[in-house]
Amino acid sequence: MIFNFEQFLNYEKEKEYFKNIELVLLNKNITPSIEKVFYALEGFDFNNLKVIIIGQDPYPAQGVADGLAFSSNDKKTPMSLRNMFLEIKNSYPETLFNSNSLENWKDQGILLLNTILTTEIGKVLAHKNIGWEIFSQNLLTEINLKHKNIIYLVLGKKASNFLKKLNLENQIIIETSHPSPLGFLKGFKGSRVFEKVNELLKMQNKTEIDWSTK
Repeated sequence: MIFNFEQFLNYEKEKEYFKNIELVLLNKNITPSIEKVFYALEGFDFNNLKVIIIGQDPYPAQGVADGLAFSSNDKKTPMSLRNMFLEIKNSYPETLFNSNSLENWKDQGILLLNTILTTEIGKVLAHKNIGWEIFSQNLLTEINLKHKNIIYLVLGKKASNFLKKLNLENQIIIETSHPSPLGFLKGFKGSRVFEKVNELLKMQNKTEIDWSTK
């Protein structure tokens, strides 16, 4: 049975923790914009779910976050995303990055999920512990019950620690350090993780990811 996000969301909205999230979101000073909060999940083709990449929380600067983890509306490439592009180029030198939007990745079956889906503009982790972590844990638990052989690309200790709460025995894990400037040289650089994702997809007879952006 394929995961259905709309059904899941309607179910979660009845829970007390989610009502707390809704109260916090009445503050309009949030990012991404309210219509983009669930963008990673809305319109996602779960029939074609191949990869899950876990982020922490949205970029805090106004107008930068677009609802997809690591993705950006801004013309200036965020440092973590820049390092991701560098590592992709390490494996695929001809790849073109025409924007900082990772929507092309979403369209190919990559779920780009922040464990905390919102923050206050200008503040990192402002919405930590308001309930989003419960939401993301419940979400991934349901996805893991309905899908097997998902490739989890785990970037950094915070993503790794979050996923320890989940049963991933039917999934595939690729793990390295975070692509931020602090984590880049601790394993991410030269890891060829994007190439490894495609090698695993090829072994599953699935279409490989075109890592370019549009």
